[in-house]
Amino acid sequence: MKWKKWLPWIGLVFVVVIMATYAFYQYWMGPNQNELDRDNLTKEEYTRALELIDIIKEEDPLGRRQNVTRRINPQETTGLVFDDAKKLNKGNLVDAMHLMTHQKILATEKAGAIPMTHDNLKEIRDYLELLREKNKIKMEDYLQLGQIIERWEQAIFDEIDKEQDVLLEEMYAVIGFSSGLATRAEEELFILNNFGEEYVYTMDLEPMPEEEDEQQEDKTSETEE
Repeated sequence: MKWKKWLPWIGLVFVVVIMATYAFYQYWMGPNQNELDRDNLTKEEYTRALELIDIIKEEDPLGRRQNVTRRINPQETTGLVFDDAKKLNKGNLVDAMHLMTHQKILATEKAGAIPMTHDNLKEIRDYLELLREKNKIKMEDYLQLGQIIERWEQAIFDEIDKEQDVLLEEMYAVIGFSSGLATRAEEELFILNNFGEEYVYTMDLEPMPEEEDEQQEDKTSETEE
């Protein structure tokens, strides 16, 4: 029969489809060791990253959660400019805050990352206060962003996925919305691949020192009065 001569071609197409599907699954679904930043990871960091990939695969064998191994153009500081009035605006603050959420959330798309450190928290708080002093922000926005920053200062991150979405809405984004909180293994892997081992401590960040918290509470009280 004529159709028999097509069997080898049908078989070849079938194999190609299976291989392409597998490659797509490996790249887009679940952690992918080929995306680890081998040039910047130390031997110890790379070994730990591979261990974390195994843990994540055990926790999510079907790879239904988004890839957490991709390096996404990280920076160590907020990059906020305080001494140029022309660059002083709410958008810069929202963008920096948004990038600070990336280590703790899952999202289909992420671009850029800033570690959740006390120094960076102090910068976004100082920038928010400067916006208020220079009348560069509406009071409702000041209070909303201030509440988010206050939670982070207290090391409360249980709603940071929702807070990230609020920030994206402020940026009029159409992609990148959160699909939940990262697990500990996912967050550690993200930190290792984007910031390095020295930032793993931010997974268990301590609340900001009390004296600094009190100063910020005083400023908030004065504003509300």
